[in-house]
Amino acid sequence: MTAFRIVAAIAFALFMGAAAHAQTVNRVNIAAGAATPTGASFVVRMPVAYSDMELSGDEAPDPAMIVRMVTGATDDRIRFSASEIPYLPGKELKPLEEFMHALADKPVVAELLDVQHGQSGGLEALSFTLIDIAGGGNYFDVIRDNRAQYTLLIQFHREQRDEAATMKDAFFGSFRRMQ
Repeated sequence: MTAFRIVAAIAFALFMGAAAHAQTVNRVNIAAGAATPTGASFVVRMPVAYSDMELSGDEAPDPAMIVRMVTGATDDRIRFSASEIPYLPGKELKPLEEFMHALADKPVVAELLDVQHGQSGGLEALSFTLIDIAGGGNYFDVIRDNRAQYTLLIQFHREQRDEAATMKDAFFGSFRRMQ
């Protein structure tokens, strides 16, 4: 969970200008399947049992901002997470590539791979892979619409890369916004 918290805090800080401080767990050990974090506007198919939680930024320009997420891991500790970060009123959005490069520039990151960026149907999406110096990694799929940014993440250890890759398309492809 520590690695996920770090990535979530980085994402929150980079895009919203605040650190994630308060965490609330809404539900735990929910069976694998369609998952929507409490109060969120998306659904994703979680391939594992998961928890529904919220992070809030005490230092955010809008203290009411809440990052809503679901996260869970396999018995082998491949972690799947999906989050929604609403936009702050009056805050200019940074390009998605800035998020990717800020993560890739960390000293623990060895490689940035598989970068794909596109727009379709009112959505902007950026997918990429980060491999750390120990050989573990993260598959990212970052999606934006006119309301929020959604981050889907799969974290894995070096020996699990092939297994995680077999689940990536199904997990990322299951994301749907709710109207």
